[in-house]
Amino acid sequence: MKFTHVGECRPEIMDEKIEEYQPLEHAQRLLRSFDSFLGAVKTQQPKILEEYVANLEVRYQPLLNNEYLALQEDDILLIIDELAHLREHTQLARIYVNYNFQLLQLSKRAKWKRAKIQTSLRTLMRSRYMPIYTNLQVLTETFPRDQAIQLFKDYIDDYMRMRVAEMDDRYQTLEELREMFLSMGEWGVVGNVSEVKDGKLIMRRDTCLHNALLADIPDQELKFLTCCYGDYEGVRSFNKHFKLTMLHTRVRGDSYCDCVYYDTRITKDFTHPPKEFFDSIYPLADKK
Repeated sequence: MKFTHVGECRPEIMDEKIEEYQPLEHAQRLLRSFDSFLGAVKTQQPKILEEYVANLEVRYQPLLNNEYLALQEDDILLIIDELAHLREHTQLARIYVNYNFQLLQLSKRAKWKRAKIQTSLRTLMRSRYMPIYTNLQVLTETFPRDQAIQLFKDYIDDYMRMRVAEMDDRYQTLEELREMFLSMGEWGVVGNVSEVKDGKLIMRRDTCLHNALLADIPDQELKFLTCCYGDYEGVRSFNKHFKLTMLHTRVRGDSYCDCVYYDTRITKDFTHPPKEFFDSIYPLADKK
């Protein structure tokens, strides 16, 4: 099988890429997602919800260096009023938004209710992933770890299925998806992309922006769940007929991510190639 090598290692790309966002809208999205997760905890393990909320408040409060908004702010109260679970835990909602604004390095002078703010891709991505990791970490400390992880996986599966159902297919074929992968080098991704054959597309990613972004997180399993697990269902956002298998990832300490994409209209054989196959593609690139 023929492979094409793409990209060069540029971890600094996350600091060079500038993104624009609206802080209040950003907070609304985060709270809706957080409220949904609390709902999953309440549904699956109602007896631990109050303890979990209390543990989250204990974990987040010492992390706050700045108070961007008080509990009485009309904006936060309006958002909470629309959310069934955070409406009952307004203190946690306030802490959660303040912590996220702090991760965004938002100036206290910023007109966050209306203004659009620019920040680096690194800062924006950490503001997204760090709360998810913390929520999962606290859940594993409140509840047996294996059961907490399964609850999180079930939630992510359901959430991604719901999201995907609302999306139009972005690519009609694996050939189109391959073209997108070939352009990822400009984002600092180093890897090797196969040709499409028998309804299968293979990509070995030798670098991972998530791994560089969350390098300070020691728990590799929770890091994988935070930023990679959703890919198994999320691949269907490319096309409802696509499927992903992946056994090794950079965030779990492996040398590469071994991604195989299938078009289920063409193949029903989802046998993942062995590690020896991925090891033999090309020498591993220098990476961080």
